[in-house]
Amino acid sequence: MIPTTLEPTGRTQADAHPTKNVREERTIPACDLFLGPMSHALRTPLNAIIGFTGTLLMQLPGPLNDDQREQLELVKTSARQQLALINDLLDMVKIETGTYQINAAPDDVGAAINAAAASFQPLAVSKGLSFVVQIPDGETIVKSDHHALRRIITKLVSNAIRFTSQGGVRIDLRRENGATEITVGDTGIGIATEDQPQLFVPFSRVGHDEISYEEGTGVGLHLSQKLAGLLNACITVKSAPGHGSKFTLRLNDQVHGNS
Repeated sequence: MIPTTLEPTGRTQADAHPTKNVREERTIPACDLFLGPMSHALRTPLNAIIGFTGTLLMQLPGPLNDDQREQLELVKTSARQQLALINDLLDMVKIETGTYQINAAPDDVGAAINAAAASFQPLAVSKGLSFVVQIPDGETIVKSDHHALRRIITKLVSNAIRFTSQGGVRIDLRRENGATEITVGDTGIGIATEDQPQLFVPFSRVGHDEISYEEGTGVGLHLSQKLAGLLNACITVKSAPGHGSKFTLRLNDQVHGNS
């Protein structure tokens, strides 16, 4: 009798050579197992650093001199930037593995813009920039995901201020052809036409000015465009070197996601 080769108990030939779909199905739970504890482990120490430096800056333990305050501000800023990067990278993994959850519900886009403006106006003023927000009268409710929408607006406004050294930043909200458009414009360094396709490529750096390399990793716009796609939206750009940039988030009435 010719001996028969058997697979170990509980396994089939298909298990020994899983197809691409099977491998992907196995990868997603593995990513979930990784993201759960790792997101907590990565964020917790940074949140502690931010909290303790904030306590010191409020001078609750005692007075600070100017040098101490300056150094603590640097620590706090660096910790916040690192936390933002970790959040971006974790969200990128979730999007790529299809585990990022979109919860579509009525949301006040005007309130989202005002919240971003309140956060970033002091930074703009500290750089000597004008900061203008134009929101039309009437209802500004759209169907969107509360968290994703604010992440996108925050990133666009943050970039506008970072790459603008004189002039100002302006945010406009308008309804057009059944869609809602949020445009963040600046008078910054601008972007050459040939460089614009690289803006949404992960980890890419665009521009020749040294300011382009001072901070950031080239993740933010890529993540923002991915989040926009989950909202059935898109981000477009109009820019030219020396003439600033305009980034527009166009939100459609229908959202892909869990409503």
